[in-house]
Amino acid sequence: MRSARLAALITVQATLLVGQGFGVYPFRKSVTLESKLPAAVNLPAGSINVKVSAQNATYHDVAGRLQSMIETELVRFDRDLTIADSPDTVITANILNFNIPPPRPVSDPYATSIADASQTGNKKKAPSGQAMEVTGTLAFTYQARTRAGRVLDSEPITVKFYEEINTVTKTKSVLNKIEHPTHPKEDEDNPQTLGDVEQILVNRAAARVAARLVNTNETLHIHLARGALDGNNRYAEAGQWTHFVETLETMTPLAKPEDDAYRLYNVGVGNEALGYKAETPARARHYFEQAVIDYRKAGELNPREKYFIEPVNRIQLALEHYKKLAAPPAAPKKATK
Repeated sequence: MRSARLAALITVQATLLVGQGFGVYPFRKSVTLESKLPAAVNLPAGSINVKVSAQNATYHDVAGRLQSMIETELVRFDRDLTIADSPDTVITANILNFNIPPPRPVSDPYATSIADASQTGNKKKAPSGQAMEVTGTLAFTYQARTRAGRVLDSEPITVKFYEEINTVTKTKSVLNKIEHPTHPKEDEDNPQTLGDVEQILVNRAAARVAARLVNTNETLHIHLARGALDGNNRYAEAGQWTHFVETLETMTPLAKPEDDAYRLYNVGVGNEALGYKAETPARARHYFEQAVIDYRKAGELNPREKYFIEPVNRIQLALEHYKKLAAPPAAPKKATK
């Protein structure tokens, strides 16, 4: 009986993907990549001090969590750094906007029917609005300066969260729970509450700051586009990235431009993966530049797909770091008499 139910569940997953796209949790398919980024600026060795403020009093709790997480990330990647009141480097941030609107019902085009596991062969039409859209935004300014006041780095940073959660399978509780738990889960693929979404935004924001100042090594979980591309995805899951990209580039484009956008997106994933595995900064830059082109083409063909936006931001960040390493070293200054 248990095996029959498992087989029925697999059948359900197959029927949930009726077109091109990513599907909703838990019917997604992802790959894990290791993102190793060199620091964008040279942080003086020694001690640091982090201060995060908020222009809106309602952001005070988020500011405290962001400050703590930035400290944690910096020390985690550079164990020679210490936290001090009179530091060698002062890092400040000011939260301008923090927003997690209530989940919004949306129609999921990839779940038009659901099989009843208790009655093999019977199908029930899924109700409209069988997914909930969960979004969030955290925007802030950031600056790093020396004890003497010299600015090392400064930029505005915005991180976003977007997820569509399947409500037919009732595997999520994020729809009804709005509390902010003391110790929220940090699994970005499985947020349970809106408090979890807040923590994900804080984690992403801290990671962006850390990547500016220290060498980082992060694990990325990247969604693969599905549908007619499922057969090719096995190469990505096996880590055969060159073959994955070549097969996608030589296959006949999908008939509808909005569908073919997902093929181009997967090509971008492959080139991004090759960039992280490149042996030289120049080679990594080559693959990242190609990935940006692929992701942008996908977005142009299907501008309504929100999952095409974040990869461009992610790769542009990587490019900024690798351009520094790929650039020729500056000529040494001549000594003055």
